[in-house]
Amino acid sequence: MAQTITIELLQLLEDKLGKEEGRKVAEAINIGLDAIEKKADAVVLQKKLELKDELTKELITKAEFFGEIKTLRQEMQTMKVELEAKIDQNKIELEGKIAKLDQKFNFMIILMIIALTLMNPVVAEIIKRALKL
Repeated sequence: MAQTITIELLQLLEDKLGKEEGRKVAEAINIGLDAIEKKADAVVLQKKLELKDELTKELITKAEFFGEIKTLRQEMQTMKVELEAKIDQNKIELEGKIAKLDQKFNFMIILMIIALTLMNPVVAEIIKRALKL
């Protein structure tokens, strides 16, 4: 967007410097303003590109961070499922072992009752009489 000097400023320059000299100064001012505007546009563009690069890097960093979090969550979920499976397997094994021990305990109680009965002199006498019949 080209900046131009106002008619009042051009008139003032022509009055102070003369018509030809005033127009040359006005043209020089316009050229200077155009150069400043072009430089400003270049700086704005450069700053926009720098900001874009910075934001892109930040977005990439955030995307990587959230990707890592997602991966960790998936790994934790997998570990949770594996642990639950191991716990269930151990529970089944322990229940089986407890059932076997319960059977052995019952068997031992029966053997103890039989042994105590046979060791009792009264019972032994009854068995001797029963066998002589």
